[in-house]
Amino acid sequence: MSPESNDPQARDADALFSRLFLTAEGRSQPYPLYHQLRAVAPVHHAKMGMWLLSRFDDCWAAMRDPRLGKDYASQIEQRFGPDWRRHPALTAGEHSMLNTSGPEHTRLRKLVSKSFTPRMIENLKPTIGRVVAELLEPIAEAGGGNILETVGFPLPVTIIGEMLGVPEADRPQFRSRVGELVAIFEMQPSDEQMAAADAAQLFIRSYFLDLIAAKRRQPGDDLLSSLANADTSGDRLTDDELATLASRLFVAGFETTTNLFGNGLLALLDHPDQLALLRRDPSLVAKLPDEFLRYDGTAQLVSRVTEAAVEIGGVTIPAGEQVFAMLGAGNCDPARYAEPDRFDVMRADVQPLTFGGGVHFCLGAALARAEIEITFRTLLERFDQIELAGEAPRFSDRLTLRGLTALHVACRTGAGVRTGAAAEGAAAQVEAAVPAVEPVERGLRPAGDTTADLRWRAELRQRIETEPGREDSVPVRTGGRLAATVALLQRNSLFSKCSTAELEQLAATAYPMSFESGDVLCSEGAESPECYIIEEGQAVVTIARKGVGAVGVDDVVGERGVLLDTVRAATVTATSHMITYAISRERLRALVAGNPASREWMLAEMQRRYPKLP
Repeated sequence: MSPESNDPQARDADALFSRLFLTAEGRSQPYPLYHQLRAVAPVHHAKMGMWLLSRFDDCWAAMRDPRLGKDYASQIEQRFGPDWRRHPALTAGEHSMLNTSGPEHTRLRKLVSKSFTPRMIENLKPTIGRVVAELLEPIAEAGGGNILETVGFPLPVTIIGEMLGVPEADRPQFRSRVGELVAIFEMQPSDEQMAAADAAQLFIRSYFLDLIAAKRRQPGDDLLSSLANADTSGDRLTDDELATLASRLFVAGFETTTNLFGNGLLALLDHPDQLALLRRDPSLVAKLPDEFLRYDGTAQLVSRVTEAAVEIGGVTIPAGEQVFAMLGAGNCDPARYAEPDRFDVMRADVQPLTFGGGVHFCLGAALARAEIEITFRTLLERFDQIELAGEAPRFSDRLTLRGLTALHVACRTGAGVRTGAAAEGAAAQVEAAVPAVEPVERGLRPAGDTTADLRWRAELRQRIETEPGREDSVPVRTGGRLAATVALLQRNSLFSKCSTAELEQLAATAYPMSFESGDVLCSEGAESPECYIIEEGQAVVTIARKGVGAVGVDDVVGERGVLLDTVRAATVTATSHMITYAISRERLRALVAGNPASREWMLAEMQRRYPKLP
């Protein structure tokens, strides 16, 4: 559609374009706008002059058609005006491998591609696994934190830094610089953003020129040393070419992967049913990278320039036109994927557009997939539970490269995860921190000690999951303590059909557990190894982060998943200090197996209490 058209659809499409690219709300929540744009004008000539493609098939075709090239100068001039060359951040990309075509692109890519072969990536996997394990240790010890900063950034920067030969001590300084530089990929960066991007580019260029000089003097076993001393057909790379190539590889090597990690983990935590699937079948982790890329990929668009007239989606686009393939829109095209807004690790035939296509297909795609798969496999093995905590996740004010500013999580781990010297050291610290207590008191939360708290939770989970016939499954409640626990159960109508003898059997192995405000008793979509009867305190019940009720003294939570052998239907979060008693799945199901009437009563009672639960 022409920008001069009076067609109402064209005006509607231009309004959507403006909301998508020029408002903070549109940049942070683009997917509803993608759907609207695709419905109104899937091939749209925007009033600013570029063409927008929002269907999967059109984006796929545009990235693979040799008639759509990389005329960088014309693209940049259209967006930034004729004086764009006064900005170092813009001129640096003119001869980058990412923005060239034909023989120049082939020459540069050939030099680099040998470091990204399948064999090289396979050889890197043990290193990736080691780095991931090391980065997760502070998270495990603290019980959580900003995992984007602790893992999401340092992992890819460590790997690409090792590949290029960037010294470890130098890598952290690039975090803020790269964040400032990538502002140039947005539609209309402010003057302040352009100034910061220019300063960042000058710093990065100067750094790599110095590093290249050092690599020429004293080569190492790394890609930059190889490139600095390479000669292809007598045409040696200049320092400027090499600095541009190295800086772009370094930036692309971690910025996109950092965002992919954060976006992907948020998607997974927002869909606890999918997290539960992964725990039941860890082989599904191999499907995560592509579904992450499809569902909420980092690169939301790529640009091309038509070198000849091209027909796309039934519309002829003349030569010399700038075309935006809206990758995020194509990835959620319902014509390509059923229920595209649903995150689904079981989804078949996922072909995300996010890595591009044709001669410009992302060189580091296999590396990014390996980093994501290994990281999430290790996360699931390392932690029994991981959930959002602290401040709400927030996306940066960017559309082209979409990513979070931070991602705070709480993690709980089981006993015996650490091995070797680390395990022995951690065990010694814990033993020193947690005094011995009588068996009847095991499970009470050690106050003010995160490490001890993690151990307490691990020990408790291990205890309540124990099969009834095991030697360590002896009753822990006797005498007055047993009578008090039975009385607590009797005060809850859920157990009104149970005899005193049945309740005594149940109470005998009920374990004391304490929680503080903000602690999560049950997580929607998680496994259901136990339920809790509340002796003191209150909690709120939520489904999909929406409140559906509250619970307090004498109430039971988590029983539905236990009785039906399903994942948790809701999240229960403490709103005050709480004391509860945990009842294991095996004990409760053994009780109702011998008393079917009690089971039916319990299910009916739960439905009356929580009618909004599915």
